[in-house]
Amino acid sequence: MTIKINNGVMIAALFFFGCANVPAPIENHFNKGVEHYDSQEYAKAVEEYKLALRGNPDNSFAMYNLAVVYQDQGKTDQAEKLYHDILKITEDTFSRINLAGIHYDKGNSDEAFKQLEIATNKNPDSAHPLSILGEFKEREGKLAEAEQKYLKALSIDNRHAPTHYRLGRLHLKRGKFAQGIEHLKQSIDLEMENPVYLETLGAEYERSGDYLEAVNYFERVSVLQPNRLEIYVKLGDLYKKEKMFQEALSRYWSALALKDDDPYVHRSVLDIYKILSDQESQELKTLGGQSSFARNP
Repeated sequence: MTIKINNGVMIAALFFFGCANVPAPIENHFNKGVEHYDSQEYAKAVEEYKLALRGNPDNSFAMYNLAVVYQDQGKTDQAEKLYHDILKITEDTFSRINLAGIHYDKGNSDEAFKQLEIATNKNPDSAHPLSILGEFKEREGKLAEAEQKYLKALSIDNRHAPTHYRLGRLHLKRGKFAQGIEHLKQSIDLEMENPVYLETLGAEYERSGDYLEAVNYFERVSVLQPNRLEIYVKLGDLYKKEKMFQEALSRYWSALALKDDDPYVHRSVLDIYKILSDQESQELKTLGGQSSFARNP
């Protein structure tokens, strides 16, 4: 749940944040650090960012990304120190957001809210801190306050996809299903390749019994994340409920390609073959009856 600077752009984490374009200095060690981070080579990324800082100790971009690596690794004390160092140099909204996340995860919600309030006041034209503040309020069970924060964030930026997602999810939680679906659809229209948004909307359609609509969204998730066993199983189950047995078999076989010893999937495949076998037997009996000749007494 951290925001990092990637390839010269401040990028939001897939689920938790939105994004904002911020130019970063072009530096060799910095760019190598980004490449290593994207490849999940965190130790190498740390070394490159440290080298970038050795050349320029006030390089807040390298400082920030180093803090993100530490935070991702669970080294929150080092990350927290770096975020504070950045804030001594410049008022940075994303450093405050990530700092708030550290405090919240440590159980210090008051300090987390304080940091987000500061970020909101310091950057009143950004939907990011308000949206995160709503997220934390929602986690605290303060749903009405969370909704107010989300609505205020959208009044600042009505195209802020993460806020549409959060507000949609909140509406579903409160039983406002039509409103929830509408905001989830808006989040998907704005970020069409976000699997979290797609999966959430698919799950809502599944809950409501609209299995074919659910299939539509889970299929899109399977394209974006082709190595997720549970998505193929979900699709197999949904197709099976709709009696679309060939499609169900196709998804179950995709699941078995990822894990060939899954007992649930094997049972599901056998169930479908039995259903198809019974159908074929019934068809043969029907055809047999139609081909017989009536005899006169």
